[in-house]
Amino acid sequence: MFAIHVLERLKAHHILRYLTLDGICPFACLASNLKREILQPQTICESNPAIAPAILPEHVHTFLGKALGIPLEVMDECWDILGDHVWEMPPMPLMVEDHRLFKVFGWPCGLTAVSIYPPDDCCSNVRCLNKTPLKKELYRKKAVVYTQSAGVQPAWNVSLYCPKCNTSYHNNYAVNGGNRIYQAGVPEFIQVGKHQFVEAKLAYSWRANMLFGWFSASNASRVFKSTMTDGSFQPSDWGLSNTLTTNQVWDAFVILAHHLTVLHTGDQSSRFKAAMEERNRWIILNGQPDAVCHACDLCMRIFVMPDGTLRKCQAIVGGGLNMGRPRCGIPHCYHDVCAIVGCNQKVVETLIYDPKGGMAKTKKTKTCSLPLHQEMERKHHERSTGSFLYQQRLQHASVSQPVDSFSNTKTVPEQDIQEDFETYMVGEKDKVTLHVEKNPGSVGTDDSPLLPCPSKSESGNRTFKAHFGHQQTHNEQTLVRPCGVIFARATMFNAEAVSNFLVMVKNAFSVPGAQRPEHIFYDTNCLARQQAEKDPWFKGIGMCVDAWHFRNKHTVTHEYCQRNCNPAMYPELMDALMAWFFNTSIAEQTNAWLGGYHSMCREMLPAKYDFFLDEMIRLRNIEVLLRLQRQNRHPRIY
Repeated sequence: MFAIHVLERLKAHHILRYLTLDGICPFACLASNLKREILQPQTICESNPAIAPAILPEHVHTFLGKALGIPLEVMDECWDILGDHVWEMPPMPLMVEDHRLFKVFGWPCGLTAVSIYPPDDCCSNVRCLNKTPLKKELYRKKAVVYTQSAGVQPAWNVSLYCPKCNTSYHNNYAVNGGNRIYQAGVPEFIQVGKHQFVEAKLAYSWRANMLFGWFSASNASRVFKSTMTDGSFQPSDWGLSNTLTTNQVWDAFVILAHHLTVLHTGDQSSRFKAAMEERNRWIILNGQPDAVCHACDLCMRIFVMPDGTLRKCQAIVGGGLNMGRPRCGIPHCYHDVCAIVGCNQKVVETLIYDPKGGMAKTKKTKTCSLPLHQEMERKHHERSTGSFLYQQRLQHASVSQPVDSFSNTKTVPEQDIQEDFETYMVGEKDKVTLHVEKNPGSVGTDDSPLLPCPSKSESGNRTFKAHFGHQQTHNEQTLVRPCGVIFARATMFNAEAVSNFLVMVKNAFSVPGAQRPEHIFYDTNCLARQQAEKDPWFKGIGMCVDAWHFRNKHTVTHEYCQRNCNPAMYPELMDALMAWFFNTSIAEQTNAWLGGYHSMCREMLPAKYDFFLDEMIRLRNIEVLLRLQRQNRHPRIY
């Protein structure tokens, strides 16, 4: 509709002729953000989303009239003149004054600046015959929305129901048969709690900060609270908290990462755990989606053989980094036994009754009923509350940045304590003294039988060892293309043994579509190659030490290494200028980036740990491919 026609109709009205441009623009702005609220109460015949309804619902009618000072008796005529224009325009951005109008005049009418509806107003179940607009509201609940530009906003969350197939439709998922099926696309708002939603643009910014700045979920929630909570929305106004939690940031990350089908019932964390485990299994069986069949000018070389035939050479570079997640402190352990090494007695279990009459809970110690062992556990817990440890907390964690920049915890986390070596000296009258040896880094544990405990020293004192806390997995191993595309990742539990590395390589290149590389670079290939010679899978694959390690770390007296692992043996590894064609240091360069997540990952349980790292690798690979495209390196799928 042309603006001149609208103005002519307003001019002809005996009251609306006095409506100024300052009145028309707010009317269009507010009404354009209420289209779903206007359309939902209409009859089936008036529910065509392409055509403006003839009549405004009563609550919208009242809100617009009171908010803009338009007499209610002429509001229907105002909508008749401006409705088609409003319906054709996209929702206009709301200003501060618009939010104030919604709070003062909209809330009493059941309207908020943000309304959350399912993406479609019709049933999308392909097996359902119902194609009419859904008018049955399953519920209308209060909610809060965390937005990128307007901070925390109150909202109404509306769920629709199809009586034909018994499917309920929510903002970003549908529920049928007890299963919650998330939509394939990403909606404007993502539900991260029962009453909490996150704007998709804000969730994408968190993910980008994690990828490029190693930004933790804890710090993301703190930054939002510091910068986006201006006090205009108080929890008491709406009856819901405006605090963004770390778990809600993580839930937004998980939902963005994958199209999920999860149980509708149960706890949110348990619901997503099964979905993350399924995604982790898919990555193991299929590999990274953008890496398995990747080739480009930096990681694949086509060269001419002396007989004139063309040959390809594609390389992979392996490397490890010192980061991990929690694992049991005792290899091949039995659960619920005393933490003192050599003692196989059951731990003490105490039944704690709820004073309010609720269900009793069982509390377990980490030691058995022996008073001496319980005293050692007490000494261990005393150490975890010592203020002197805070000065060295970052050194304990070996992190480049803390996971939470303003943690209020009263004790040093258990994983910071357990990485040091603790021994307990028992002297006269069973006096227990704790001795601590600093751990130089995460190291694997020996699989040899444990020494009997207690043992007798020459001085007459008895020395005990204990495993009170969990230990960390030994390291992460990566396989990286020379161009920077990360091909695979694996967790080494106890040690970076070359046999484990060889198993990882075979598994990684056994996924569908993968082709064996012509060359494998690894800093200890002189050991790996000797074992690989017994495996026909590695026949014909060059296994060299990268040039820097070969020159600086491997002795010239090691005959096997000099004869079999020298990269100069393979002319296809050099370009026309006799420089190395492949970047064989790429694994160490990539691991420097991956190691930035150490502080974020070191407390994660296995499902979340693998899911997060695999997703960060997937996102990084996308960025690397875009960079290769800009540099005209011709990234392609073979």
